[in-house]
Amino acid sequence: MSGEKTEKPTAKRYQDAREKGQVAKSADFNGAVALMAAAWGMSYAGPYAVSTLYGQMKYTFGNLLSSSLALKPLSTDNFNSLMSSTIQSAVWLMLPLLGVVAVAGVLSNLVQVRPLFSIQAIFPKLDKINPLSGFKRFWSTRSLVEVGKALLKMAIIGNTGYLIINNHLQELMTLGAVEVPVAWMTIIKVVGEIAQWSCILFLVAGFIDWRYQAWEFEKQLRMSRQDIKDERRNSDGDPMMKGRIRQMGVKMAKTRQLALVPTADVVITNPTHYAIALKYDPDIAPAPVVVAKGKDLFAQKIKEVAREHNVPMVENKPLARSLYPIVELEAMIPPELFVAVAEVLAYVFSTNKGRRLAAQKRSAEHAKKKQRPNGEPNA
Repeated sequence: MSGEKTEKPTAKRYQDAREKGQVAKSADFNGAVALMAAAWGMSYAGPYAVSTLYGQMKYTFGNLLSSSLALKPLSTDNFNSLMSSTIQSAVWLMLPLLGVVAVAGVLSNLVQVRPLFSIQAIFPKLDKINPLSGFKRFWSTRSLVEVGKALLKMAIIGNTGYLIINNHLQELMTLGAVEVPVAWMTIIKVVGEIAQWSCILFLVAGFIDWRYQAWEFEKQLRMSRQDIKDERRNSDGDPMMKGRIRQMGVKMAKTRQLALVPTADVVITNPTHYAIALKYDPDIAPAPVVVAKGKDLFAQKIKEVAREHNVPMVENKPLARSLYPIVELEAMIPPELFVAVAEVLAYVFSTNKGRRLAAQKRSAEHAKKKQRPNGEPNA
């Protein structure tokens, strides 16, 4: 069951596919937008383009006709010049329309996939030129869907054209009996109506195809539960390795705490559940500092080290329970516990053992400060 592709793609899965140039995109939507842009451009620039081309053609064929009537031989250079000027006029008139179509195509792509540049999509893929892979793609479900969409588009164009022509059939039947400008206006009106409705229907079909491509793309990217676990492991690291590193960190921290227990002035115990080692040095901090603290087994280890180094231990259950959860390591005790801790320290320092240990610690620290940086004593 873990191998079935039943889970939605993760954000990383989408990002990886996007970096490879794999996105949900509909060519039909792009074509519909480009067709609509072309129809819009023709509706605005069409009359000007037709009149300009009409004038250019009239000038060209007028010159050709005058040369023919004058019984003058038409040279190749003259003919080429006339035709070149006509073609140039047609090209310059078509450039704005082509520009509008190109901009519409770019915008339609941006709407679907957002700005995207993928180098991996440029490199050729061997499976694209493999005949066996091509044969499989030819008979795939996707190919059948594309064929069905092509047939549907042909049906849309055919039915739209048929309905509009049938609606204007009487006007079209009388084109032979009217003047040429009137006939042209009728044809332009019918063709424009066909183009308008075709654009609308194509845009709707393109939008539907875009959403279908998005659904199909998500289906291709679906993941199994094992895929999600592997991705999470690769992204966050191996949980076993992370756990091992965490254990090593905890072990090192506990070792460091145990090394600081001999420097403590007192260890406050629960007595079995908690152990908090406090050190008070007015030259370092204005209040006692927690140098080690532990619970259960580690608390027993702290007390064991304290016994080995003759660090006084005082049993004070309320104070131990208060200190353990609220005071972090190497942090001063909070003001609300000053009085309780001061009483404990005063008791420790008042005993002979406490005074002797405090004197020994002061002597050791004084000697340590007198040492040189390399560890040798001053002369």
